[in-house]
Amino acid sequence: MFDPAYISLKGALGETIIKQEVAAHNLANINTPGFEPNTFDEVLQKVIKREDKKITVEQEMDEISQNVLRYSSLVKLLSYKINTLKTIASQGRR
Repeated sequence: MFDPAYISLKGALGETIIKQEVAAHNLANINTPGFEPNTFDEVLQKVIKREDKKITVEQEMDEISQNVLRYSSLVKLLSYKINTLKTIASQGRR
């Protein structure tokens, strides 16, 4: 029923949600002694090691801002795609 574009958009939305969770977790723990931040790739693959684990509030806020913009764009694209499918389906009933 759903085409590859829909499936890709849905997957990309899932990715942005995970990135947002990782950045929020890092930011929430930025002042925790001994805390080592995670990256999306570390969460996803559990194998990538970063040499410099130091983070700043600015880095994490930038990551969150970029991710919010990406998520918003993907939601708009997905909404457009769904509305297009609704239009096609309603025209088929005529």
